[in-house]
Amino acid sequence: MYIYNFLFEELTFLVHIIVVLMLYQQITGTKMRFYFYFLLPVAFRLLFYIVPPIGYFSSLLFWLFYSLYKNKFGNRILAIFYGLYPIVVESLFSRVITFDLLPMFGISVGITDKYPALSLLIELLIFPTFYFLTKTIQIDFKNLQIGFSKNQLKYYLLIFDISMSIYFVLLQIFVIFKSVLPNALTLRRNLVGIYVVFFLIMLIFLHSKFTDEIDRELKEQKDNQLRDLEKYSRHIESLYEEIRLFRHDYINIITSIKSGIELNDMASIQNVYDTVLSKTVKDFSDRKYDIANLSKIENMALKSVLSAKLLEAYNKGVEIAIEVDSRQDLYTFELLDFITIISILLDNAIEATLLSRDPKINIAIFTHNDSFYFIVENKTKDERVNKNNIFTNGFSTKGENRGIGLYKVTQILDKYPNASIRTQSSSYMFKQTIEIQKNLQI
Repeated sequence: MYIYNFLFEELTFLVHIIVVLMLYQQITGTKMRFYFYFLLPVAFRLLFYIVPPIGYFSSLLFWLFYSLYKNKFGNRILAIFYGLYPIVVESLFSRVITFDLLPMFGISVGITDKYPALSLLIELLIFPTFYFLTKTIQIDFKNLQIGFSKNQLKYYLLIFDISMSIYFVLLQIFVIFKSVLPNALTLRRNLVGIYVVFFLIMLIFLHSKFTDEIDRELKEQKDNQLRDLEKYSRHIESLYEEIRLFRHDYINIITSIKSGIELNDMASIQNVYDTVLSKTVKDFSDRKYDIANLSKIENMALKSVLSAKLLEAYNKGVEIAIEVDSRQDLYTFELLDFITIISILLDNAIEATLLSRDPKINIAIFTHNDSFYFIVENKTKDERVNKNNIFTNGFSTKGENRGIGLYKVTQILDKYPNASIRTQSSSYMFKQTIEIQKNLQI
């Protein structure tokens, strides 16, 4: 009987840690490495056996410290929310199931102490119950993650953090001092009943506000795309008009050359070349015609952003070279995230290259060996850019030929284990390569 109880207690603890880990992944959108599922339960359990109080509180507070560490240069209010959220959700719904659902089937609250298998069942039911509830009230965690990443409604998020902290502290008081406090169980039930309603209302409120803001931004983004594509179309039309005019003059040029050949008048031929053809060769060698390569990009949102950035650079006197493969496959990468990344990289490249003696930007977009590549390279004022700290939040490298925003790039890439960024700098060139792999073996 002892072995039976021991095994179920250990299994219940394992499931408890996994449930919390899954809740953390759900709210943050972060994919945890598979070994977390084994190392964390073992580490916490060993701590619990060696020093029980430390083992108990470390399993509760780990995600708070982990989240603060992951966001040590970021939004602390959001980091605290991410750290408390999985613990509070697990705590709330384990008790909702215990206090409210199980009694509906004739199972009393205290019986779980006698039957460890019941405690395991409660842990197994937490995530499905919460998942079903959030689906029922139409909570989209991607919208929440987008809203959080943009630091929207931070004061409401602060209220959420404070409320979770108060719930956590009060619950621990009622649990630890249950033998001292009268009606401790009743107090816990009332606390859970009140806070679960408040928690869901706050979650629905934040989701609603974020969704409205995302819809507004999407509408604004579509308007910007149409405006950018209109500029791109006008630019392409102007290039076409230049080619059409050259085509109109081409017959006259050939006729003049033909007459010179027939009359063996080399001076006339030389004059046609010097006054017309040499200028035409120079004009048509201009890299501004490379922007027509964007026609190979099928995604209109991506094309609009690239065209807007490249036309901005061209109008500022930057020489542009762009190569686009006929196939662009982002695989599992979200388009909005990718557009955010390339916008930051191109803004930085334009800002940096304008400080150089010979402003120039090279861009390559292609797929090779089941990997998608986006490469942006720009001329710099200095021979070599110091790459240390350029991805740190709040670190501005304007004095070192880079703009801000690279920390945001790393935040986005952290969500995609199959994506990476590589930075190189030498010989007055700064190069960044985004690689998105189709399949990533862990």
